Amino acid sequence: MVHVARAGLVTEFSNQLSSQVISSAANHNILFKISSNFSPNKTIELFFESDFDLSEINYTDLDFKDDDVDLNLGAVPGAGSDSNIGVSVAGQTITLTQNDTDSVAAGSIIRITIGTNADYQVQGDKQIFNPSVAETYKISLSGTIGDYGTISVQILNSDSIGMQAQIIPQLSFKIRNTADTEDNNACSLGTITYFGISQCSYRLAAETNANSGFQIFIKTDGNFRNETNYIANIAENSQVTEGLEGYGLAITAGNGLIEEGDFNDDETPISTGDVVLIKSDSVYNYTQGDLNTSSLITHKAAVSTQTKAGAYGQQIIYSILANY
Repeated sequence: MVHVARAGLVTEFSNQLSSQVISSAANHNILFKISSNFSPNKTIELFFESDFDLSEINYTDLDFKDDDVDLNLGAVPGAGSDSNIGVSVAGQTITLTQNDTDSVAAGSIIRITIGTNADYQVQGDKQIFNPSVAETYKISLSGTIGDYGTISVQILNSDSIGMQAQIIPQLSFKIRNTADTEDNNACSLGTITYFGISQCSYRLAAETNANSGFQIFIKTDGNFRNETNYIANIAENSQVTEGLEGYGLAITAGNGLIEEGDFNDDETPISTGDVVLIKSDSVYNYTQGDLNTSSLITHKAAVSTQTKAGAYGQQIIYSILANY
């Protein structure tokens, strides 16, 4: 009688660890292709080089897949078809013993998961602890199956890197013409007559990457005036009216912007102290030419028959504050 012994090097041998940090608990995902049959009562032994700590794991912390099909595991090998593959852990070695009936064919892909990633039959709750010194360690495969192989795993002082970055704060503010085609720094009411309302308009365009947005403030350098006279501001909660002396401002804020305080109605007098005109409560983007992302400002004036003739003027002063 001639006995034929089959043995060979396992291929596609790999091990993926959930952590490669020294002394940390880790799951293992071991993969290999056997060149011999894993036949009844044969063993596969996985040996972990010294300083790996296997003392807490048992068969409930392992899964064994044959070509992605889970096989049953137990503390001892079973009797009969589809019974348990026995799992024992002693020192640095995990031994898997086939039951007395079944066989896993040569050429099969075996996947052994160890740790909390084992979830067939029972959820694994223990892991293997990594060595305490950072260097390369070996894990080898042998057993009465006759196959053999060795892989290396790198244990590290740290497997992570602290990332840092800074985003440069940005804030921009422009005064634009009503069509938003060019910058503008003048607004002419032209000739004001007592039988009409004169008005001029421009746009305020602002954007920022500040987390809490921005505030745009407005103030004047004084009344709308000449050397001796001025056109009176309208009263709050009123409107510029034909034939009645009055001067005020109206605003149509861009999408997502908030008209603040007294400016949230139709027309409002402008004071000589800084007052919030509009604001954004978050990052805001202005797109040139998109009128929905800028705010339309309209100055309106009316005179009566008693308003004195002359050339009138006023400086409107804007400022912007980002809220980081």
